[in-house]
Amino acid sequence: MGVLLFAVGGLSGLGGLYIFRGGEGVFLPHMVGQDVVRALEQLSERGVPLEVSGWAFSDKVPQNHILSQLPAGGRRIRKDRTVSIVISRGARNVKVPSVVGEDLSRAETLIRLNGLRVGSVERVYDSSRRVDEVLGAWPHVGESVARGEQVVLLVSQGPQERAYAMPSLIGEKVNSALDKVRQVGLSVGRVRYVDREGARRGTVVGQIPQPGQRVLAGNRVHVDVARGSGQIEGNFTVLRYRVPPGRSRRQLRIELETGGEKKDALSREVSSGEEINLLISAKGRTRARIYLDGELIEEQDH
Repeated sequence: MGVLLFAVGGLSGLGGLYIFRGGEGVFLPHMVGQDVVRALEQLSERGVPLEVSGWAFSDKVPQNHILSQLPAGGRRIRKDRTVSIVISRGARNVKVPSVVGEDLSRAETLIRLNGLRVGSVERVYDSSRRVDEVLGAWPHVGESVARGEQVVLLVSQGPQERAYAMPSLIGEKVNSALDKVRQVGLSVGRVRYVDREGARRGTVVGQIPQPGQRVLAGNRVHVDVARGSGQIEGNFTVLRYRVPPGRSRRQLRIELETGGEKKDALSREVSSGEEINLLISAKGRTRARIYLDGELIEEQDH
């Protein structure tokens, strides 16, 4: 009995040496099931190095969450001991996300986020649905398919060849003019701000197509807008844009290109109908590209 106690005591002493000779001991938490970013934060706070030893499919652990760890959590380890983790790739089979009723760009994003690929995009005329609205998907929404499989989308092209006589936008405020363009099924093209003697700032002074010209639904309309006599002095101009009606919250990004160099001037969430007035430096010709939810919506020359 005495020999057994001695042996256990000896092992206990070795355990103490194992912890403290390697440096300060730290508590290793249970990380299985956690998001890998959160796990990395926890280990960084404790000064414990991390290595990814592999990836594996799992029907129970979501994608980019920890499937297993070594050593196991819930005990103390040496501070400098490396912890190995296996990250889940998610289920081998995934479900086609709900994309019916979404804009095409949003639907494509949802499909990719769920581990699938966008296949062909088939378009049909539908007078009751807006242009680029998703009408259906194949495989069907909710169907379980192999990760990486292609999804074919059926998308509205709007009413069949609606034709208009191009309305006159001359003299109108730019925001109301562009709203009129969108309401009749046309799309906004380039918006260019120009100096025009006697014109009120922010009003349309030129347009393509010309007033009265025959246009079809979806055609792009380009306008020239007067800076007016009250523009800001110096190499600055004001970029004006109104967020079109639709979803209540959207992500807006404005990119400026001057002399071949590109930079983001604004990137934030905006609400439907919000007016954007952005002061920008305009040293030489500057082109502004306006993106909503990652899709290029409008270009302006300044």
